[in-house]
Amino acid sequence: MENEKRMNNNNTDYGDGFYAEDIMSKRQRYVTASVQSDAPRNNKPPKKKGKAKKIIVVIMIIILLLILAAGVYIISVLSRVHYTREYPDHTNAEKNGITLRSENGIENILIFGEDNRKDSEYGRSDSMIMLTIDKNHKVLKQTSFLRDIYLYIPDHGYNKLNSAFSIGGAKLAAETIEYNFGIRIDDYITIDFNSFTDIIDSIGGIDIELTYDEIVYINWQSYKNKQVTVETEIDPDSFIYYINSNEENVALVHLNGRQALWYSRDRDSAGSDFDRTKRQRILIDTLFTKLKNSGPIALLKAVYSVSGYLTTDISPISLLGKGTDLIGALKYERKENRLPANDNYYDVYNDSGLALQIADEELEKQRLHEFVFG
Repeated sequence: MENEKRMNNNNTDYGDGFYAEDIMSKRQRYVTASVQSDAPRNNKPPKKKGKAKKIIVVIMIIILLLILAAGVYIISVLSRVHYTREYPDHTNAEKNGITLRSENGIENILIFGEDNRKDSEYGRSDSMIMLTIDKNHKVLKQTSFLRDIYLYIPDHGYNKLNSAFSIGGAKLAAETIEYNFGIRIDDYITIDFNSFTDIIDSIGGIDIELTYDEIVYINWQSYKNKQVTVETEIDPDSFIYYINSNEENVALVHLNGRQALWYSRDRDSAGSDFDRTKRQRILIDTLFTKLKNSGPIALLKAVYSVSGYLTTDISPISLLGKGTDLIGALKYERKENRLPANDNYYDVYNDSGLALQIADEELEKQRLHEFVFG
C-alpha cells in the first residue's frame, strides 16, 4: 500500500527506499545552508575594508604625483641657472701668508648685482654683498662692500674694488675680498639686475619707506628711460609723511619691480654710494620679509623667476642644498653691516679717480670678522 501511494504521487524510486522527494528535501536544506554560510561575506566589515584600501591607494597616488611635480619643478629651476667653472683660487691669499678664516655652521656667499651693460668681458658690478648664513647663532647677515674701496687686487695691483669684477669677474672679486680681509668665500652668485624686477613683480610688489626726493628720482629715471609715458608716475604729494626710526621724513610707498630697481640704484637723491648700498640692504631685507610672509606658492614663483638670471660656481646638487638652507634662514634674525665704517676711511684721488682709502685696515678686518663669526 505504501509503495502504491508513493507511485500514485508520481515519486520516483531510486532504490533502497530513496525517493525524489528525499532528494528535493536534501537539496533545499543544502541551498538554505549555503545561503546562510555565504551571508557573512556580504556584511558591512568587508565593505569598509575594501573602501579603506581604495583610500590608501588614492593617497599613495597623490603623494607620488606631488613628488613627481616637485621633481619636475626642481629640475626646471636648476636647468635655468647658468653654471661656471671659474672657482676662486684660495691660494692667492694663502701663498702670501694670509690665513683664510672659516667656521663650521657659517657660510659666506658673495652676491653680485651685475649691470647688464657690457663695458668689459664681465660687465660691471653695481653692488657687492656678502650674505652670511650663520646656523650657529640663527642669524642671516648682510655685509655691503662699497665698490670704490681702494684695495689690492691679486696680480693686478691696487685699484677700486669694482675694477676686480671688470677685470676678472666674480672669481677675481672673491679672491680680492679674501686677500684683503682674510675671510674664506665659500661660493658666489651673480644676479642680473633685471631679475629684481621679475622677483618683486612675482610677489605683487613691496612697500618701502621713501623720502620725497627718492620718489622724484624713481619717477625721473622711469620717464627718462622711456619706461613710462608720464613724468610723475608716483605722485609724491599724495602721501602722508612721518619721521621714521632713522629720523627721516618718509612715506610708505608701494613699488613694483621696475620702481624698486631704480630705488636700489639711487645714489643721487641722497648723494653718495653709502646711501645706495643702504638702499640695497633695505630692499633685500624687505624682499626677504615679504617672501617669508607670502607663503610657499609665492616663494616658489620667486625662486623660479630669479633662477634664469643667476650665474654661479655652485654645482646643481650643492645649489639645491644651499637654496634649502637659505629658505630655512628666512626665519632667522637679520643683521646688516657696511664696509668701510664711517669712522675708518678717507677720500683719495689717484689713477682710478676718486676712491675710498681704509684708514686702519686691521681694524676694519677685525670688525668684519666679529660681525661674520659672532
